[in-house]
Amino acid sequence: MPSSLSTKAVCAAVAIVFFAMRGVCVAEHHDIYLLAGQSNMDGRGHTSELTEEQKSPIEEAIIFYRNVPHSSDGWQTLAPGFSIPPKYKGEIPSPTFGPEIGFARSMLKTDPAQKLALIKGSKGGSSLRVDWKPGVQGDSDSQGPRYRDFIETIRMATKQLSDRGDQFTIRGMLWHQGESDSKSSTGVYQRRLDELIVRIREDVGVPDLPIVVGEVFDNGKRDSVRAAIQLVAAESSTVGLVSSEGTKTWDPGTHFDASSQLLLGERYAAAMSQLPAPAPVADLSASVQHKTNRPNVLFITVDDLNDWVGCLGGNPDAQTPNLDRFAQQSVLFNNAHCQVALCYASRASFMTGMYASKTGIYNNSSKSAHDAYHRAKQMPVWFGDSGYRTMCMGKIYHNDHGKKAYWDEIGPKTLRWGPEPPNGRQFAKRFGKDAQDSLAWAALDIEVGGMPDEQIAAWGIEKLDQEYDQPFFLSLGFYKPHTPMTAPKRYFDQFDRDSLTLPKVLKNDLDDVPEIGRRWVLDRSKLIAEEAVKQYSPSYRRELVHAYHACVALIDDCIGQVLRKLDNSPYADNTIVVLCSDHGWHLGEKNHWRKWMPWEESTRSLLIVRTPDSVGSGNVCQRTVGLIDIYPTLAELCELPPPGGLQGLSFRRLLDNPDGPWDRPALTSTKAGNHTVRSDRWRYIRYVDGSEELYDHDVDPNEWHNLANDPSMNSIKQQHAEWIDRLTQSE
Repeated sequence: MPSSLSTKAVCAAVAIVFFAMRGVCVAEHHDIYLLAGQSNMDGRGHTSELTEEQKSPIEEAIIFYRNVPHSSDGWQTLAPGFSIPPKYKGEIPSPTFGPEIGFARSMLKTDPAQKLALIKGSKGGSSLRVDWKPGVQGDSDSQGPRYRDFIETIRMATKQLSDRGDQFTIRGMLWHQGESDSKSSTGVYQRRLDELIVRIREDVGVPDLPIVVGEVFDNGKRDSVRAAIQLVAAESSTVGLVSSEGTKTWDPGTHFDASSQLLLGERYAAAMSQLPAPAPVADLSASVQHKTNRPNVLFITVDDLNDWVGCLGGNPDAQTPNLDRFAQQSVLFNNAHCQVALCYASRASFMTGMYASKTGIYNNSSKSAHDAYHRAKQMPVWFGDSGYRTMCMGKIYHNDHGKKAYWDEIGPKTLRWGPEPPNGRQFAKRFGKDAQDSLAWAALDIEVGGMPDEQIAAWGIEKLDQEYDQPFFLSLGFYKPHTPMTAPKRYFDQFDRDSLTLPKVLKNDLDDVPEIGRRWVLDRSKLIAEEAVKQYSPSYRRELVHAYHACVALIDDCIGQVLRKLDNSPYADNTIVVLCSDHGWHLGEKNHWRKWMPWEESTRSLLIVRTPDSVGSGNVCQRTVGLIDIYPTLAELCELPPPGGLQGLSFRRLLDNPDGPWDRPALTSTKAGNHTVRSDRWRYIRYVDGSEELYDHDVDPNEWHNLANDPSMNSIKQQHAEWIDRLTQSE
């Protein structure tokens, strides 16, 4: 069988420890040096002042440069120009350089046989107080943006080396910064620099990493910072000092000129050579073995699947034998809910472990995304960083795979939600182009294997038939039953349309719903409200129910094929399986069709989890959980340190004890300021104008009777409102 032989940079223990794993080719070994700081490390020396020889590339050295949003686009041969001067809008190489040129030439002069690899992350005007604040290890929210970007730069750079089969050792770090902290006292800057040194050593996994700090230029206004830098070096045998004595600046006392940058680079090399080499990581091989033995993950998502699954009991006509069988082998979460009942926003939430109030994404667009989302550690990236081979096909994010950089391997493209109804989408033909993305169905005369979801299943089976030299994170995203509800005719034939059970609809259901909720339904009535379905055709509701069942049956068949392959593969006893839908789906309930509402049919989601050793398998968990909790749960199950910023809560303990204690409800947001909280018994909705809904699921599972105006319910409302305030603090 084919073998996957790619290698990765991985994390060891609780730190971001980077090391290389040998590939099948002859590997090169690189000595890595880290370069960080502000403008004088980034470099403001003018390349035009160098000789032709000094401008020439240094073939024995490579550089990975990143000054967000600029970068070297991977590893490049070292030469002047890896620097971004103020107001520069051109490409790299730029017209300036930093101390890396003098440093590399001096290091190679001492040892011409070595292969230098410089990872440079620096930015002018950045301060240690804010931008380079090291914060708490692994907690990105507590760290400054430059420090966070630098750790990410190291991860990206070392991963590229590992992926091409090279080996490396992180030998040391050069630091030059302080101009932006000139008002700090000596004691304060010394403490902050000491904290940075401790944290960077933890984050790269080298406890005694040699670090050389450079003095800022003496312009008579930086005495406290200069004194602090000197004290940090004097008090540690693993920290060296580079003096700025004898240097010149091309502007009034701040930025070193070209000759001084070359001189400082030589001094960095000399100081580094005087420091003791770092001790090797003692348990490196054990760490690699531990990573290799971690469980695999099969993560399956389904688009727009509500509770019309046999094991969830949402509709008695559901035919889902494979999902039902899988639930019997797993823990079924009977009260799981999405965090936004819309594709993009829901997936943005559970793939980052963040609520919409933090991601900023409430709809099917990223235009409103907050910075927290852009810098979040996406789930596949986290697994990739931790030594997993990451693979996907289908709809994992709203645009399928998200960014290509998230994955090691991405399956081929498909028709996604297609094929289209042969005669066009019914609603679009009746109500115009505004209804193009609305309700439509068709029973297709199509050969086996012609549906995109069948192709996704086949690709997943192919991946499970391969061998890997590392654990895998395999994600398959199925498109149906998303509209258009098209499926092969054989799945329609499994049902007798005339005898199907239609959802219960209360004629005056919206009478006790606040104006905002009514408007959300009625303003969209031309497209998706119950009245529009009736207007189209008296039989159209039954036809759509039939089509939905057929699409769910198709998905059940596809997932069943994948699970059977897994169960008959060598990975059966060491693979965690998570199966979830991204949100629910209305078929006329609350006078609404489709999704995006704060009610049960929109928020309730399928969630089934199977682990190799879970003692709770075959049980049903009635505790209320959110899809946001999947990420931290997988991190705990795989013994990975969770990334900072996760807002979900691991439900690992519920897998062993489904009836165990759990007091956190599920929060779902519809738009900013509009939230619903679902606890074990209650659903509470609070709109942005303060209007409310409250439903008691013990006696009102259809959410027909709004109790929000009942004074005896005030304490219940208050308890749930406090959860909204607590869980949406980022809004």
